Amino acid sequence: MSRPSQVVVLAEDQRHQGLVRRYLSRLGHERHEIRFEPLPSARGCGEQWVRERYAQAVRAYRERSQRAKTALIVAIDADAGEVSRRVRQLREALERADLAARTDVEVIVHLIPRRNVETWILCLDGQPVDEITDYSGEGGIDGLIPRAAVTFFEWSRPNATPPTHCVDSLLAAIPEVRRLD
Repeated sequence: MSRPSQVVVLAEDQRHQGLVRRYLSRLGHERHEIRFEPLPSARGCGEQWVRERYAQAVRAYRERSQRAKTALIVAIDADAGEVSRRVRQLREALERADLAARTDVEVIVHLIPRRNVETWILCLDGQPVDEITDYSGEGGIDGLIPRAAVTFFEWSRPNATPPTHCVDSLLAAIPEVRRLD
């Protein structure tokens, strides 16, 4: 399978974008191949903003993918809920827009950290975390993103075995990013 020539990223905030950008860079994508959808203008409403734009992003992905190899990455926190709840909300957004559900062959990647992306960044840095605690107020998170992206790349390679401290939502993301291969 050939690599997508364009990757569109719908993310709820700058930390999600930073992790995805650096991960895609490790995959060999150039900056001009990656397009980030605008971030929400108000703080605290990122997940709702992504959910409201998801169907539109999928529709655009499907139109583009008829012309060129394209990928869509959706990065949205599960917050205090389960990852499956967020997946269901995304599926329901497609239903409301009269769009077919995401198929296994579509390069639509769902990255859904539980509780938030900071949980993943700290986990990828080797720090002990759980998926209940809110780590968004931890200092120094942004400085950990480059190393976290490299670790995510390593853990998601074929035949790689993530360590036992890897949280469940991050484990679930590994087959998701393999859709990009």
